[in-house]
Amino acid sequence: MNLHTAATPTLTRSLGRVNLIGVTVALLISGIVLLVYQAVSLRASLTDIARLQAAMVSENVSAALVFGDRRAAGDVLQHMRSLPYVESVAVFDKDDARFVLYAREGVSDAERNEGTLESVSHPRRLSFEDVIVSAPVELNGEHLGTVVLVATTEQMQAQFQRYASFIFGASACALLIARFVMTRMKSRLNDAERRLEYLALTDPLTDLPNRRAFFEELERRIASPARSKAPLTLVLIDVDDFKTINDTLGHGAGDELLKLVAAALKETVRAGDIVSRIGGDEFAVLASLDREPHQSQSTAAKIVLALARPFTLQGRSVAVTASIGYSRFPDDADDVPALVSNADIALYAAKNNGKNTAVAFEHHMVTQAQRRARLEQDLRAAIGNDALSVVYQPQFECRTGKLTGAEALVRWHHPHDGSISPEEFIPIAEGSDLIVLLGTWVMRRACRDAAQWNRRASSPVSVSVNVSARQLGQPTFTHDVLVALAESGLSSRSLVLEVTESLLMENVDDVTELMKTIRAAGVRLSIDDFGTGYSSLSYLQNFPLNELKIDRSFVRSLPESGQPIVTAIISMAHSFGLTVVAEGVEYPAQLAWLVDAQCDVVQGYLTGRPMSDVAIQRLVSAQRETALALTVPAGDA
Repeated sequence: MNLHTAATPTLTRSLGRVNLIGVTVALLISGIVLLVYQAVSLRASLTDIARLQAAMVSENVSAALVFGDRRAAGDVLQHMRSLPYVESVAVFDKDDARFVLYAREGVSDAERNEGTLESVSHPRRLSFEDVIVSAPVELNGEHLGTVVLVATTEQMQAQFQRYASFIFGASACALLIARFVMTRMKSRLNDAERRLEYLALTDPLTDLPNRRAFFEELERRIASPARSKAPLTLVLIDVDDFKTINDTLGHGAGDELLKLVAAALKETVRAGDIVSRIGGDEFAVLASLDREPHQSQSTAAKIVLALARPFTLQGRSVAVTASIGYSRFPDDADDVPALVSNADIALYAAKNNGKNTAVAFEHHMVTQAQRRARLEQDLRAAIGNDALSVVYQPQFECRTGKLTGAEALVRWHHPHDGSISPEEFIPIAEGSDLIVLLGTWVMRRACRDAAQWNRRASSPVSVSVNVSARQLGQPTFTHDVLVALAESGLSSRSLVLEVTESLLMENVDDVTELMKTIRAAGVRLSIDDFGTGYSSLSYLQNFPLNELKIDRSFVRSLPESGQPIVTAIISMAHSFGLTVVAEGVEYPAQLAWLVDAQCDVVQGYLTGRPMSDVAIQRLVSAQRETALALTVPAGDA
């Protein structure tokens, strides 16, 4: 089922309408302002012309007024016929009596008598009514009368109408252009909005709904009254060892794997189910058709089978598995946070159960998760308060039986829960940043203890410290090692750092450079649990290693079986100049066989259980006394 529907660009449409209305209002206001300005300008221009004409008439009729010659004055006014804008001209004598009048043909009586002295006293700036102006008639400073001229606004109105037509035409064209531009812009904005909506709800790599879209749909379905009691199954999927694949084959191969996993999930689930990528290598499936628990189990099992197969990446066949945890609504939880938390708890259980499996949520898992959370807090406090302890399992040279070193093993005695097994608290630390703090704490304590027992040793007794992937990935790791050595005074040759095969292969180039830096400081490096990971000859040649530890799973079957494999490992390690350490030696027959096979060092319950640093010091002291006794001449005894 696809969550993506065509996004309704309501915001874009609303914005387009607002913009168009804004442009229309702006054009309307600017048009009105321009028209008002044009009307005022035209009237002002007509008024100025009328005043000039009235002044000319006043000069020409002054003599006629002096002599009272109405005929002469009328002849002067007859020249106004050539001026189409002059509607009437009246000349008044000094007693304000009309002396002579000119009126354009065709005007009404009201228009003929419009030019009076009273009308001149009420001028108008914004009007389409006739313009009435006056000019005094004077001769040698003596007031003889007044000329009143009435100018018609017909031509002004015609000019104004033409200008208004132009303004409205231009505005209409601007609106059409604006509408066209906005339509194009709106189309692009619609596309951009749909694209943004797509990116906000879609994982671009797999084209699946992303975390936000998935959980919004999950929330909607659970909150919907029509589906409030309809069963739902939330399946969380985590690709096993994805980081190793990503680092060894490259990010391109990792991305290709995620695409293939997404395609496999879509092919496996039903049409009504929703598949989403919710994180780096994490996927989720929302199954809405699983009415019964056994149906949910069947869905999860099908997903496990669909992903437990080789995928072709960059021309190579790579085996892939996935861990799956699932919970049901409303059986396991009645809201989204609880449903997701329960599925995540089940996923954690699946990974702890060996991966490549599906685990259903069970309510007792909540108690276990709460215990993990509590122990994580308590472990953080224990590290900060030096409430942990370190024990050491001795390592002996096969040929001479001499104590050559000891492996540091951390122990935790909880103030309330008693002794907590490393198999429980180490995974808790690895699941958080505590593994870095814990590893640094163990390394500093081990260096301090080893420095003490080496002060009494007849020959150096090294200490081996396990290094986690997160610890090795810290940019300050080399500095932390050097600080631990400097603070304790331990020789760098007496510190052995143990790393696993899988850790070495996670980022070959960076790990190689880091190991070379550490080796240059004199610290020795050991490959731990050899044979359980890649077992590649190339890294034995390329990595600057000093030591190889045979995993206890190979030693356990000796001497009845497994001899060819162990013999090959010992021979191969010696050919690379590596010291071989066999761990997990528990029986004399195993020790005897390893001695015959020319193994260099052994470690196990047979030769020594994990013990305190005080016990190790006693072993060192006893070995020193033995060495001194052997060096004393017989005659001095």
